[in-house]
Formats: sequence, C-alpha cells, structure tokens
Amino acid sequence: MKVMLCACGCRLEANGDAGLVREALAHRSREHATSVSDEKLVRRVVAENAYRLEYAAPYAGGEGPDEEFGPEPY
Repeated sequence: MKVMLCACGCRLEANGDAGLVREALAHRSREHATSVSDEKLVRRVVAENAYRLEYAAPYAGGEGPDEEFGPEPY
C-alpha cells in the first residue's frame, strides 16, 4: 500500500505508484479543479512524497502481551 498526503490534508492511498497517480489525478480534478499541473508533475510529486504503509496483524483473540501497554500496577 502506498500513501501520500495532499497539501490540503487529504490522505490518498493505492496499491502502487501507478494507482496513487490515478488517485491523485482524480482528487485534483475533484477538489483542486482550478490548479494548474499536469500528469508529469503529479508523477514527480508521488515519487517524492509517497510512502509505504503496512498494516500489522492484530494479536490472536485481540489481546497481546501486557508489558507493551504501560507500566505494571504497584
């Protein structure tokens, strides 16, 4: 999963750079229709600002080791 934040604060995400470029172009046409930029600029912005996002698998049963969640009670 690739993720990027638009300057307006909107989070854009897709499975790869090509998908993220499509998402960014669609977002730009919806939310920033008056902006002047082309696909080449959007590709460069995605290449420079996008990052990978990996979701961690939750613990089985929804519970994990207690020591990860704060100090022990005394």
